[in-house]
Amino acid sequence: MQFTRDSSGVVDVDGDTYVWEVRRQPQPKGGNVWEGMAVSLRHVDYKREAIIQFPPPLRANGRPDVEKQRVNVDAVKAAVVSISTAGWDPTTRGKPMVFDVDADGN
Repeated sequence: MQFTRDSSGVVDVDGDTYVWEVRRQPQPKGGNVWEGMAVSLRHVDYKREAIIQFPPPLRANGRPDVEKQRVNVDAVKAAVVSISTAGWDPTTRGKPMVFDVDADGN
């Protein structure tokens, strides 16, 4: 697994280049519920964006990990494949599409 503390970067998947950027770190949503990290993703040649929401990280005692999270670049690559099969087409126009993925990007 490849982790980075950068807030943006580039991944190559099947010969296509995608730009990613951290949109949100894990944060409380209210009522003892947490949102995980969100990463925005777009093809380098197009403007249609996808927002990938990862689950909130939990510590061993079951409480949410509130520290700043590192980005798993391999999970972002796996998420590109997953959201493409789920219907995201970066060549189309429109609002950003939001996808919930697991910690591995599937």
